[in-house]
Amino acid sequence: MYDFEKHIDRSNTSSIKWSKEAIKGICGNEEALPFWVADMDLPTSKAIHNAMMKSAIFGVAGYSDHPLLQSSFISFAKRRHDWKIDSESVTYVQGMLHGIALAMQTFTEKNDGVLIMYPTYAPFEMMAKNNERKVIEYDLGYKDGLFYLDRERYKEESKDAKLIMLCSPHNPSGLVFSTEELAFILSLAKERDQLVFSDEIHADLTHTGIEHTPLGKVNEKIGAKVITFMAPSKTFNIAGEHFAEAIFSDKNMLATFKREQDKLYVNAPGFFIGEMAESAYSDSDEENRELCEHLRKNASFIRNYLETELPEIKLVNANASFIAFLDCSSIVEKVREDKKSNPELYDKENNLLAHFFGSRAGICMNDGTWFGAKYSSFVRFNYGTSQEMVKLALDKMKMAVRALY
Repeated sequence: MYDFEKHIDRSNTSSIKWSKEAIKGICGNEEALPFWVADMDLPTSKAIHNAMMKSAIFGVAGYSDHPLLQSSFISFAKRRHDWKIDSESVTYVQGMLHGIALAMQTFTEKNDGVLIMYPTYAPFEMMAKNNERKVIEYDLGYKDGLFYLDRERYKEESKDAKLIMLCSPHNPSGLVFSTEELAFILSLAKERDQLVFSDEIHADLTHTGIEHTPLGKVNEKIGAKVITFMAPSKTFNIAGEHFAEAIFSDKNMLATFKREQDKLYVNAPGFFIGEMAESAYSDSDEENRELCEHLRKNASFIRNYLETELPEIKLVNANASFIAFLDCSSIVEKVREDKKSNPELYDKENNLLAHFFGSRAGICMNDGTWFGAKYSSFVRFNYGTSQEMVKLALDKMKMAVRALY
């Protein structure tokens, strides 16, 4: 059993989440409690902790070899997602974003269209623009507090894309796509000869009772050109150690990708992350199951709290991972009035809600505009912590909202 109700104080460590400078940059108040960046204030598994301690005590971190790492990942994927992965279709990548960026450079050209689903994890848009690709914005449907795939609009708006960028499960909404929705995207992609990249960094954290289906698994019956990216980083709270796996539907594409890796001499994980990842995939299933249930309970607590204590704010989707998109549209005008009266508490307009909650509630969250300019009425809230801390944050937010009226 894991104690996920024990709060871990990460202040005065090297945690970016708890950095006063970073917190001030996000919400304007360096003393605000951090509920922003996507890592958890929760323990990792005993197996991972033991692997870290064993390596540290040994005292030598030389060039490493992890011959069981890939097979441990493949076994985990079979246990966790019932996905049988061919060992010859997988390669290591140095972190999720590095792998996606290298694949984008390898398989697309300057000015190619890259479809990104909004609201989006901001680095996807930055990555496409930095590589001089054309961003095609597709906004997920949104109704009654739920984001969803609007198939008819997607079919029209995706037609000029060379690359489809998925985040599955979706960040920041917590939307878990159905197998039918994924098959729809893949069938269109095959028909149009589009590439599909799927960032599945949150795949192993679907809440109890919710099932995630890897895109590569769905694609086995369709045959589109797909790269599925997975990682232990969110799953086991080791995001500071950059490591991911890329699973290719096309072995010729994999061979091409590996040649690009060789050019950069990026083809093996570091010493510590190799030890940690192998332990994560080999002996941390129990921790993963208990964590998914803890996160389900936290999401349920948030939903019930907002419905009964703070109905001005609405929790959307939230069926996976530990980050929630909160719809604050009913208070935005009140917050704008507060800014007019107290401009010293606020920064730019596109950080309005982050600065409101940072200054008035002492809670640091990502502003919705970080996920797209249209999402200024949202904030992203990290509930990867104890329920006690979640309640503390919600109580402080409620007091701030009540003071607006």
